[in-house]
Amino acid sequence: MPALDLGAELGAGTPALGAGATRPLPRSAWEELIVLLLLPLLLLKGGSWGASPLRPLCRPTNATLAAESDACPVCVTFTTTICAGYCPSMVRVIPAALPPGPQLVCTYRELSFSSIRLPGCPPGVDPVFSFPVALSCTCGSCRLSHSDCGGPRARPHLCTRPQLSLQLL
Repeated sequence: MPALDLGAELGAGTPALGAGATRPLPRSAWEELIVLLLLPLLLLKGGSWGASPLRPLCRPTNATLAAESDACPVCVTFTTTICAGYCPSMVRVIPAALPPGPQLVCTYRELSFSSIRLPGCPPGVDPVFSFPVALSCTCGSCRLSHSDCGGPRARPHLCTRPQLSLQLL
């Protein structure tokens, strides 16, 4: 079997390099090398940058909310399950003539409704306050029928009247 002459394949006829020197790779070879080095990192990471402990993914979470009515004397705080967390999103690098893509929010996949009765309401005022309870969550388009899509607030669910805490069963 004849010996393989790598020098002939890598550019015979070019001046010899000094001892220990290497021949620079052509540009396409550099691009291939970068892809081959970065691809395993991307595959190992699995594209799950949002799954790090600093960014919890969309899931049911306990939260304390407040319920009050202008006609009732007290504000009731209660703990329920809401949907909260990170949803991956994308922004186009080159804004083209295409419309922007939808931005996903953490919203209810399955929910039930529960109610509490506000104490001390005068006759003729409905004391019942209904609210959604998250059974499961998903990243999807915001549905204003049962979600507040306005984003985080500095001081959410603040009582303006005297506060009464309620434990739900």
